[in-house]
Amino acid sequence: MLHVFVVPIRPLLRRFAPALRRAALAASVASLLFGIACASPTLPLPPPAVPTVSPSPEAGKVHLQSVRGAEANAIVVVVNLNPNVPNDKRVSGAQADATGSWDCDVTAARGDVLEVTQEFGSQRSAPIDVQVP
Repeated sequence: MLHVFVVPIRPLLRRFAPALRRAALAASVASLLFGIACASPTLPLPPPAVPTVSPSPEAGKVHLQSVRGAEANAIVVVVNLNPNVPNDKRVSGAQADATGSWDCDVTAARGDVLEVTQEFGSQRSAPIDVQVP
């Protein structure tokens, strides 16, 4: 003999309806807030800190160094803005280490202005200008 149990659904729905409505409202609000957060623009990548400039062991170059002056693992790009420097010697750079420290040599002379930026992922920072002393 097979016994069939019938559970009345309406009393259960009446009993749990307010809790179900609150849960549905909370889920809707959470998904709305999550959607707004995803659509928010990210903060721009800040420019790197001003590096120290010193003579390089290589003639016609200067050495730039920055300790914790960039985002960890960012690509640091240095461009000499002096139009008298050949194009193939105007650009240099380095990849920052896990602490954001980096150093590189670039062709430059006293008075030249070096534009320094950092790139991380698909973002590029605003440039800083460093004049060679």
